[in-house]
Amino acid sequence: MQVMKQIHNIIFDLGSVLLDIDVDRTLRLFEEIGIPSLDMRKIYREKDNFFLLFERGEIDANTFRDKLRRISSNHLSNDQIDNAWNAMVVGFPKGKVELLRCLKEKYNLYLLSNTNEIHLPVYSRQFIEASGGTALHEIFNKLYYSHVIKCNKPDPEIYRYVIHDAGLIAEECLFIDDLQQNIEAALKFGIVSHRFTEDEDLEEVLKKHHISC
Repeated sequence: MQVMKQIHNIIFDLGSVLLDIDVDRTLRLFEEIGIPSLDMRKIYREKDNFFLLFERGEIDANTFRDKLRRISSNHLSNDQIDNAWNAMVVGFPKGKVELLRCLKEKYNLYLLSNTNEIHLPVYSRQFIEASGGTALHEIFNKLYYSHVIKCNKPDPEIYRYVIHDAGLIAEECLFIDDLQQNIEAALKFGIVSHRFTEDEDLEEVLKKHHISC
């Protein structure tokens, strides 16, 4: 009989777990500036599309913007593109910020996010505002961003990288993410994992795994 190890480390996804996201806001704004949402959805379904390349840091922000300009009927400025792209990043609920502060007293906290260089400064600023001046790096032991690591979930390499880089024991980690494919990939490494859904309360999810402040 396998003995469950105690959780010492919590690895959080960012979007839709800690950070509120509304993709429809971005799609609406892109429509307004001449980028049809149907085109966006079609491109995103393609293997290794430029959204994923941007997320993996394989193209930079200017290349990403240029690719969006090519599917627009208008001549778009960087600000127009960035404003629409960032519209999906809604912000951090204060309750979750306070929960993280509390958890930090007893657990090692890590952030593992599929993200990009345009969104990063936006939610970094939002966290500082929601926390009253505390930055993300002051809460988390380490921040792992896909575009910096050059790898994204659910690629097995990103989990291997985090475990090795942070010196973690997989069985002592709880990973919380909103996408099933990311959860399944983490489970293969022996990481205790929970798929977070929009109707769940994060504090209650943690309690199910015997984690509390």
